[in-house]
Amino acid sequence: MKQPATEQEWADFYQAHKDDPEIWSDPVPAPVRPRGRPSQGRGAKITVRFTAEELAHIRSEARETGTSYSEVVRRAVMTCRGGRP
Repeated sequence: MKQPATEQEWADFYQAHKDDPEIWSDPVPAPVRPRGRPSQGRGAKITVRFTAEELAHIRSEARETGTSYSEVVRRAVMTCRGGRP
């Protein structure tokens, strides 16, 4: 098969072969990359409001420790519980 050279030839090619299963296969979904901490099967998402000052402390701690905001909050909760899970 001769490869189209001009835009019009490409357009004609696509129009003529738009339903040809030998040219167009089913799309392969992109692999899903997990984000964040591994799931433990019981995670929950909650919304919490912080003051501007509290948020500044969270951001500063995350930056200094190289962790996420969520991890800073998780550590704070565990500290309040005395390290108990």
